[in-house]
Amino acid sequence: MQMRRNFGRKIVVMNAKFLEAIDLLRDNNVTQFEKLIKQFPQLLEIRRRGRSLLTYALLYDRLRALQIISKRSSSSFDGEECSESALHWIAKFDARKCCKYLLSLPRQYSEIPWIVIKNNRQITPIHLAAHYGHVKILKVSFYFFKKMLLQSTILDSENFYQMVNDNVGRSPLHYAACTARLECCEVLLDEKLGLPMDQKDRNGHTPLMCAAASCYPDAPEVVRLLGSRKINSITARDNDGRTAMHLAVVAQNTTVVDILLNELECPSETFDNDARTPLHYAAKRGFDEVVKKLLAAKARNATRDCYGISPAHYAVLNGHRSVVDQLMISAGRMEQYDSDGRSCFMWSVIADQELLVQHFLEYYQPNRNHKDKYGYTALHHAAHIGSLRLVKLLVKEGWNIHEVDDTGATALHLAAAKGFTNVTRLLVMVGANCEHIDQQGRTPIFYACLGGQAHTLSVMVTELNCKIMHTDKLGRTALHCAAFGGKYDCVKYLLKCGAAVNAFARIDDCTPLSCAQANGHQQIVNYLLRNGGLFPYQLRNLAALIIQKWWQQHSRLRQLSNQKTKKKRKNKKKEVQ
Repeated sequence: MQMRRNFGRKIVVMNAKFLEAIDLLRDNNVTQFEKLIKQFPQLLEIRRRGRSLLTYALLYDRLRALQIISKRSSSSFDGEECSESALHWIAKFDARKCCKYLLSLPRQYSEIPWIVIKNNRQITPIHLAAHYGHVKILKVSFYFFKKMLLQSTILDSENFYQMVNDNVGRSPLHYAACTARLECCEVLLDEKLGLPMDQKDRNGHTPLMCAAASCYPDAPEVVRLLGSRKINSITARDNDGRTAMHLAVVAQNTTVVDILLNELECPSETFDNDARTPLHYAAKRGFDEVVKKLLAAKARNATRDCYGISPAHYAVLNGHRSVVDQLMISAGRMEQYDSDGRSCFMWSVIADQELLVQHFLEYYQPNRNHKDKYGYTALHHAAHIGSLRLVKLLVKEGWNIHEVDDTGATALHLAAAKGFTNVTRLLVMVGANCEHIDQQGRTPIFYACLGGQAHTLSVMVTELNCKIMHTDKLGRTALHCAAFGGKYDCVKYLLKCGAAVNAFARIDDCTPLSCAQANGHQQIVNYLLRNGGLFPYQLRNLAALIIQKWWQQHSRLRQLSNQKTKKKRKNKKKEVQ
């Protein structure tokens, strides 16, 4: 117990001394620091949050303290902690004095040079200096690099760029470009270093792309520098097929877009792997200024991506009205259509963008009779998404509630199928026909049953007086459809309303029970059996029995009738005699 207490006290004392040493480094009190290290050399082995006194010496750029530590510490500077060398910390903290000292230390010919030592993410000190914009560190590092070229058997100018790639294939130039460090980029573009300007990382990004996507203040200058040095890099594409222009648009770097278009003469229409242009990206995100610049550079709204969608459609989808206006005006106010024949106005309905719908109605006068590839009108789409406000608006603006799609379905059919009860009620109230049949002979009641919309079905029957006894072209009733689709609540409600439990579809030779059985809906099977449901063969047998009984009864009646007739004749003969 006493030993444990002594050990605990010792730890407390050493921690206190460690904190004292850090304070001395911060205050640059090297004399007291050296005395403390002489008195407690074990302080050099302590780590606080993963950092040793060496790290703090580098943090405050205390050259004399670094020299003291290097003399007394047996550990190497190659991997201080977290697999990072001392030079990594120097690059992070911009410790220029320590940098010169460390690089001047002799190293074996077979050892990896300081500047290309990598941490666990394959990042070198040069990467870090470039990232943080520590130009002095870079210059000092490359000064010693030139000396090392004459001595090192490992390093030469031809393979240098291969040795300074991180684990995702990025060079220091990528890092400088990402954070828009202009001076660092200028240093790294030294031809003696041999860093390729168009080198791609694993994502296919070049330094120019990184700069174009950067949100740092000097990004435009870095783009101008990199783009002017190698003009071919402007049209380079990443793994997604995007160019620097695409990435600049995504980052909303308006100034960079301007430089790419007007100074570096980057084409305004380049296509990524999904055939999307920068205008698609700008329109989708609602970047007004970027859209304006791209249109001025002759980018076209007529371009379609691989899904057949124009930039204007994307702008509509996200409710960017000002962008929509720019794009529509650029197209001469002509309506734009996607590969499914859907106009921008239809997209505004599908996206439930009520304000944009009203804007289209007021300024662009959309065609009331236009249908898409599937025969849907705008009213069909409004009913399909269940927007009561838009259905009211479109009906008021003259859309035909009786118009049918390619399958013969009206907007009422679609609303019933989706269970939009309020829309269904509204359409019937304004004159939609509850008994209208599609090409399969199915009324909206069928659609409600197929969609499993029991509440809507209830409202249609009780409030809107829709009939449940219709049969489609296959001879099936709504009960067949509900049983076929496994819609238990609809089955229960239909039987409650008096639907024929054994309605027989002669074309398919099925009853509601056989439909449920064929599709594995056991709960419905059990319910129908409890309510007198029969399979087709049982129904046929029952019909045969009924016919047989009827025939037997009919035969008996005929015999009785014949017997009575004979008696009457005999009686007449007797009377005559």
